[in-house]
Amino acid sequence: MDGVIRTVCGDIPPDSLGHCQCHEHLFIEKGKSCEIVPSLRIDDLEKTSRELVEYKQAGGEAVVDCQPVHCGRMAELLVEASRKSGVHVIASTGFHKIGYYLETAYIFRDDEDSITSLYIREIEEGMLSSEQSGNERISGRAGIVKTAIDRQDAMQNGVYEKLFSAAVNASKATGATISCHIEFESDALGLITGLLKRGVPPGKIILCHLDKARFDFAYHEECLKYGVYLEYDTINRPACHDDVGEAKFIGQILNAGYERQILLGLDTTNRRLRNYGADMGLDYILNDFMPVLKREGIDKRLTDMLLIHNPQEALAICSSGN
Repeated sequence: MDGVIRTVCGDIPPDSLGHCQCHEHLFIEKGKSCEIVPSLRIDDLEKTSRELVEYKQAGGEAVVDCQPVHCGRMAELLVEASRKSGVHVIASTGFHKIGYYLETAYIFRDDEDSITSLYIREIEEGMLSSEQSGNERISGRAGIVKTAIDRQDAMQNGVYEKLFSAAVNASKATGATISCHIEFESDALGLITGLLKRGVPPGKIILCHLDKARFDFAYHEECLKYGVYLEYDTINRPACHDDVGEAKFIGQILNAGYERQILLGLDTTNRRLRNYGADMGLDYILNDFMPVLKREGIDKRLTDMLLIHNPQEALAICSSGN
C-alpha cells in the first residue's frame, strides 16, 4: 500500500495501523466551543490517557483526533497521551464551524495564502501547541485536514470559501485527506462536487456524521457514488436512533456494495468518555457495538474492512509529503 499514516509520534506504514476509529475528540481546551457546548471540554491528560489504555486493552490501536488548530486542540497532550497509552493518534489541522471562533480569530483575519501555509506547515513541520502552552511549534505533525460546514449555503459564505480553498491547497500539496464535519442542514452533495471540481480526489474526502445529519439511504448512496468515504458515528445516541437501527442501516449500505467506503467512530465528548464520568467509553464500538453488528449479519471480514482496511486507505498520505 502506497504512502504513510502520519501519527503525532511519527509516520507508520498503513498496514500497521490496526483497529482505527476515524472521528474522535481526545482533548479540547476551555474556549468558545466549550462555552457553547460544555460537553466539549476534554482537558485532563490522565483521564484521556486512561481512556486510551482501556481502548487499547479492548483491541483499539489507533484514533483520529478531529480537533483542529486554534480551536481548542491540545497538540502537546495528544503526543503525551499517545506515548503513555501506546495508541496511534492521527491529529488534525484545518478548521471547525466558524461559530466556534472569536471574532479576532485567524479564520477571519488571515488571507488564503497565510492559512494554506499554516495547514501545510502543521502537516510537514509540526503542529502548534495549545493556546495555554503558548502556541509553540512541536515535533508532532498533523495527518489530516479537518473542515466543517454548518448549513446549506455555507460554501457561499466568504469565510468558508477562503477556508475550504486553503484546506484544498494543503491537501493537494501534502497528500493529506480532507475530513468534513456535516450538520443537519448541510449540502453534502454540493460539498462533494465542490471539492471534486477543485481537484481533490474522491478517495481523499471523508464526510462525517451523515448518519446523524440525514439518515436517508438514498441520499447516502448518492454521495457514495462519487467514491468518497462516509464516516458513521451515531452509535449509542438514542436521541437519534438505537444501535440496532444504526447496524441495520450500515448493513443496507454494505449490501449495496459500498463496503470499501465506510468508516466508523464515536465523535466523543466528555459525556461519551468513561473516565470523564460517562456510562460509555472509547471502547464502546469494540465491546458493545460489534456484537450488534454481528447479530445483524455483519461478519468479521466486513468489520475489519470498516475499522482496519478502510482507515488504512483513507488516511494514507503521499510519501512526498515527508
